[in-house]
Amino acid sequence: MATSLQMSPQVEQILGEIRDNFRFLANGFQRLDKIKDSNRQSKQLEELKDKMVECKKHFCGCKLVILLYLNGNCNFELSKKKNVDKGV
Repeated sequence: MATSLQMSPQVEQILGEIRDNFRFLANGFQRLDKIKDSNRQSKQLEELKDKMVECKKHFCGCKLVILLYLNGNCNFELSKKKNVDKGV
C-alpha cells in the first residue's frame, strides 16, 4: 500500500541540499584515493569534514521541520527563529 505524502518546501530544499552534499562527499573520497601529496590529502580531508558537518546541520534542520509538522506547528520560520535565539 503506497501512500503519497506531500513534503513541505523546506523539507524538499533540505533534502536537495543533503543529496548535493552526499554527491560532493562521494566524489571527494574518490579523489582522495588518487591524491599522493600528503598536504593536498590533508586539505581534501578538511574539506570533506566541513561538508560532513554541513550535512549534519541539514539533517537536524530536516528533523526539526518534520517534528514541527508532526506536532501540528507548521510555522517553521517562527520556530526556527526561536531556536536560533535560544542557541539551539
